[in-house]
Amino acid sequence: MKKIAALSMLLWSVSAVALADARSELQQKLAAFDRFSADFSQQVFDEQGEPMQSAQGTMQLARPDRFRWHTVSPDESVIVSDGNNVWMYDPFVEQVSISPLEDAIRNTPFLLIAGGDGQRWQQYDVTRNGDAYVVTSKDPGELISQFSLRFDNRNRIQRFTVLESGGQRSEFTLSQVNTQPRTESSTFTFRPPAGVMIDDQR
Repeated sequence: MKKIAALSMLLWSVSAVALADARSELQQKLAAFDRFSADFSQQVFDEQGEPMQSAQGTMQLARPDRFRWHTVSPDESVIVSDGNNVWMYDPFVEQVSISPLEDAIRNTPFLLIAGGDGQRWQQYDVTRNGDAYVVTSKDPGELISQFSLRFDNRNRIQRFTVLESGGQRSEFTLSQVNTQPRTESSTFTFRPPAGVMIDDQR
């Protein structure tokens, strides 16, 4: 029994170190750039792995915690973080939702890549699966249960996959990647258009 207990402790220790190393590696890769922009193409699959829809758009980020995600087709939507709050705008229903950044990360954990707070990563396990870093939430109540990141040979984000708790999966491929983009301060601010319904959850 003592040998079994000792072996279990050893395996747990090795696993914990591996998780910590993968988390550190990923954080170091992400910290290598302060700004980032790219075009993206998205493919959404249902729980059975069947294609559902595709989308295209652009993304920009600037550390710490500033982020702009603009889907342009087939339906437009905008997500903007100014470092404190996150705006989620849907022009089709003419509504914008505003949430504190910390609350928004629970539903959009990809915002972690723009973050400067290492403590947030303690809420996630990070493992290596081949050339992918797999980030898994420790909170079973999160909408996004897991996402993975792949980098190109210049350590730029190339692809990422998002897995929702219900089984739906989205795969994103990035192009026109720029780790030194010129961005205006207005890029990470959002002013709701006149007449838009505002759901302020702050």
